[in-house]
Parts: sequence; structure tokens; C-alpha cells
Amino acid sequence: MPKTRDRDVAVLVGNGLSIAFNEKLLLSNITRQVRRRISNSGDGGENVAQAMRELADATLPSGETSDNDFERLVGAFGAEHRSLSHLQSLAKLSYPKDRELAKSIEQVIDFARELRNVGTGHVLEVVYDNSRSSYIESEPLDDLLRAVYHSFSGRITFGNLNYDTILLAALLNVGTRRVADLGHGWKSRRTKLGSEGVPAMLLREGASDFPTLAQYPVRLLHLHGSLTYWATKDGSQFGKLDRYEVKGNQLFKKLRRGTTDLRPLVVLNRERQKIEDVQAHPFKLAYEVFGKGLTRSKHWLVIGYSFRDVAVNDLLSREFRSREEKPKILVVTHGRSPSAEEIEAALGWGAEDASSRDWLRRNPRGAFGMQDHSSWCWFTS
Repeated sequence: MPKTRDRDVAVLVGNGLSIAFNEKLLLSNITRQVRRRISNSGDGGENVAQAMRELADATLPSGETSDNDFERLVGAFGAEHRSLSHLQSLAKLSYPKDRELAKSIEQVIDFARELRNVGTGHVLEVVYDNSRSSYIESEPLDDLLRAVYHSFSGRITFGNLNYDTILLAALLNVGTRRVADLGHGWKSRRTKLGSEGVPAMLLREGASDFPTLAQYPVRLLHLHGSLTYWATKDGSQFGKLDRYEVKGNQLFKKLRRGTTDLRPLVVLNRERQKIEDVQAHPFKLAYEVFGKGLTRSKHWLVIGYSFRDVAVNDLLSREFRSREEKPKILVVTHGRSPSAEEIEAALGWGAEDASSRDWLRRNPRGAFGMQDHSSWCWFTS
């Protein structure tokens, strides 16, 4: 395995990485558990679960369902909430004196919000419960990270699309380099979050809040949030909680019951709504810092990402198209999808362009042991 000096790498991690080391986190498994939990929750839970599924499926293109995708299931209520908010604005303009109409629309908006919180609470709790791993299970991921560290001694920027803490735990396990994420690590930047006073680190507010490369050469950006990132309902406080504080304070259950003023900071929505969602803090900051990591890196490693997220593809393609000399890109998949053609299209490499062979390789064998594959030698040479 070649050792190189002062080279930077940007690593984009999708659900495929978590699945490679923990199959319990398959989208279909999470979605099935979420529906089962809603059905078993009492108070007409089975009927509620069926109604949620029917609404989600009704807003999808013909032939598609929410059976294996919890984002489609829960995201339907984010879409409904947004649509109803537009309807509310229209009603205020058209019928400014009709208080009963305004009250009725507000009640429906509240109902959609409550259902979304129920779904989100179940999703994050399922992810939490299924993302525990033993030393034996985590060691292959630790080995993969050691291989990345060995080959790239400069800045390593991780963009993580998962809500779980598997990657963070592995980075801390390896421990040979200091890691900075969105949470302030200093004791002076700790706070009591919300009316319950849950202990938390404040989230960084801007790129300048990150420590220098010499201090912390590894950055971990949760592009779509984390089950440990929470904010107050009014948006006045943003914090990172210890994983066990989340469970110990029963935040998932309280979110479902509407008995907490804290809200999880996760992008859990339909694709077309995600573009708007990631413009809000702290996702906008995560995208900004990961984008800087892409810019300064001549090597991009993509693990377990489908190339179907519009906001992520836009970030990748803008940087890729701006380069005369393309970055070396290794995409690690599990099987045939995404294909080389799908990857090229997502990055803005058209059919009229030359072969992508000079800058692109696919490893279809998955993340487990990927550092032993010939494509890794190509990538790091």
C-alpha cells in the first residue's frame, strides 16, 4: 500500500457504508421497523400507519411506493406541511378577515407537523437502536480508516449522509488523528439545551470556528444531520448531545408525544424539498465546509452513495465541472448500481466527453475490505 505525503482527500459516505458493517441499517429494514412501531403504538396505530403509507404513496410517481424508503414515508408530511404553509399564505391574502379559515388551516398544519414528529421520532430511534456494534463488527471499518490515513497525510474531509454515529465512533477508535465535527469541543462552549436543560456542546456557527489543519487534520461533516444534533423549537439554540444523553432523556419518545421543546436536526424529506432544507443551519455550514474539502482535494472517495440526492449531486458537479484537471474518483458500490454512466451524468460528464477511465473507477464489491482491491491501488498511486 503506497504511502504519500501531504495529500488531501475528500470522502463522501452514504448509507452503503453503514450497511456494509451493519445490515440492520438497510433502508428496507428501518422502514419496516418504523411501520411496525407505529402500528403497535396504540390509539389506532395500525390505522395511522396505513394512512401514512397511503398518503406517502399517493404523492409518488406512478408505480413507486414508500415500502422500502422511510424518507418517502415520513417526508410526505414535510411536503404536506410546506404545501399547507403556502395555502395559509394564500388564504391570508385572499381572505384576510376570515379567522375561522385561518384557524382551520393552522390546525391541519399542526396535525401534519405532529405526524411528521411521530415518524421522525420512530426513524431516529430505530437508527439509534440498530447502530450499536461490537469490537469484532467495528474492526473492519477501523481497518478501512487506517488505510485512508496511511495513504493521505494531509486534510481528510468526510461528508457523512447517515444519521448514525458509526463513522464517528470508528474515527475515535482509530484515534491516530484528531477529528473535528460541527460540535464545539471546548468545555467553555457547552450549554444546557432547551427547557429541560439537556447537556450539549454548542454547534459551530461558521467555517472560521473550525480548528486549524495542524490541530485537527480530520473533519467530519454530517451533511444531513445526526441523531445527536438537536435544536430548540424556536431555533435559538443548536447543540450536539452525547449519544447516551439522547436516549437517557427519552428525546425520541418525547418528540413523538409533543412533550419537548427540542427538535432533531436531520434532513428527512423528499428529494425536491431537500434542496431547500440544506440551506438552513447547520446543514448549510456542513455543505460549505465539505465543499472546501472537495476543492482542495485531488482525490475523491465515494462509499455507499447512490448519486440520487439532488443537493449532494449539485455540490459535487459544481466543483467537478469547474476543474480543468479532474479529481481522481473512486466510487465504492455494492453491485452494479450506480453505474459508471449514472455517476458521469450526476457529475456533469456528458456523452460527448472523452472516456472517464482516466479519472473514474468503480469498486462493486462493497466497503468491506475495499482497501485490498486493485482499485484502491489505482486511487492511491
